[in-house]
Amino acid sequence: MQHNVVLSKERLARASFEFSDVEIFYDPYPITQNGQILDLTQSKCHLLPERILLNFDLVHPLLREHVKAWIAYAVKIYANESIHNHFKQLRLIDVSGSFQNEDDLAECIDSQIRAYMQSDKSARKKSGLRIAYGWFVEEGLPYFDEDFFDLYLDTLKFGADEGRGKDVLMEIPNRGPLTLREQRLFREKMSEINPDELSIIELQGMVALKLGQTLGARDIQVIRLKFSHVIKGDNGVPFILLPRAKQRGHKNNNQQKKRLITNSLFDLIMRLNERYREALQQPIDSEWFVLCTLIARSGKPTEKRLTLSLFRSRRFVFESNMALGFKVTNRRLRKTFCTQLIAKGTPLKVVAELMDHSDLQQLEVYYRHTHHIAKKLDEVLNSEASEILDAFKGKIISPEQASQSGQQIFAPSKKQTLHLIGSCGSATPCSLNPPLSCYGCASLEAFEDADHKSVVEGLVAETKEIFGESHSIEILKHSDFLAATRFLQMLEEGEI
Repeated sequence: MQHNVVLSKERLARASFEFSDVEIFYDPYPITQNGQILDLTQSKCHLLPERILLNFDLVHPLLREHVKAWIAYAVKIYANESIHNHFKQLRLIDVSGSFQNEDDLAECIDSQIRAYMQSDKSARKKSGLRIAYGWFVEEGLPYFDEDFFDLYLDTLKFGADEGRGKDVLMEIPNRGPLTLREQRLFREKMSEINPDELSIIELQGMVALKLGQTLGARDIQVIRLKFSHVIKGDNGVPFILLPRAKQRGHKNNNQQKKRLITNSLFDLIMRLNERYREALQQPIDSEWFVLCTLIARSGKPTEKRLTLSLFRSRRFVFESNMALGFKVTNRRLRKTFCTQLIAKGTPLKVVAELMDHSDLQQLEVYYRHTHHIAKKLDEVLNSEASEILDAFKGKIISPEQASQSGQQIFAPSKKQTLHLIGSCGSATPCSLNPPLSCYGCASLEAFEDADHKSVVEGLVAETKEIFGESHSIEILKHSDFLAATRFLQMLEEGEI
């Protein structure tokens, strides 16, 4: 293995890795919280004033530059004791075996991390190791898997020592799957955008997010995508040969998975190709990257692949212009894509294939998460559902105010007894699905003294029993259930 570390004009160290074509850059002379300047070009350094030794020779060469990069970042925000604890944990990762490719090495690391998290180690140590792993993922460093972090590490709850650690903090927004409200707003905003009015950089950001929404593609998969990978079949159905997320080493990094895409996504990618042609005034080679670099002065594209940081900055330009009020990334869209598959009852092996997984244990977290959502349905629906529709269009009346005689509406309550919930004000036959559909109908005259909450809860419980929890999550998003939920919320909050 070769590690070439050099100093650039920006005083950055550069490291390349065996099994991977990824390079990392970090400051070799970071300044600690105590004002000490460290020299990470050396094999050892001491943290002052405690003289805590960091001996990088104790770290396996495959991970040595990872650890140095982490130290360069962490000394600016963590105390020396915490840095030392992080260092001790990272140097214990054993990658001394024989590996054929990057996948093998990543799986070796993940199995050790999983065992550590399931051990009786203190919560503070587990939290520190998880923070470091998450940073490696955010920086796109090789051998540390985004999905292992998102689907397993980031979901663990193991308490905290002395009131510290991630698990006693409030949930961080903009990290998990898009909520129902966020999904709706994102879809609406994307449908309103005219690609022809976007700059090339903005259009690149739109294509990136569309790939995440449609395929659950990771950042690195989007970055590696070439126009030759985007194909319209003989039957007119477009598909993408999506580059594998975890490549088999930089000498054999051409593995792909065939994934069908929508015509709208295909047209959007071809529109980007056309924009490149317009900028260069010449055809674009099929081996160009879909998201390629631009020459700063002329704004013209070149065939070079984006770096991870440049990719994220360009996607951010498009996301910011949407002004959604929340963050949308390919990671969040990937989590949303996976959660929706499982909510629809998709078998674990199928999800693993679509998400390009070899470790099914990670996906089991999503199944547990899905059942957690199902439990919330016992409270009628999760809190986001009521925001989807301003659904209730009827009115609240007393029984003697009913406009039509003989139009009473009965429904089973949670106690399985028939309950009079109101009257229908329509003079025409009903073609809907009463009693549930009545809550979204303008003709409903809901009786003010009825136990509507018990009725809706009973309908939810019955749906879950018939269809099973995983399927019922999607079913209960149906407009009739949402209308009923919105009605209850308005009733309880005194809006009607």
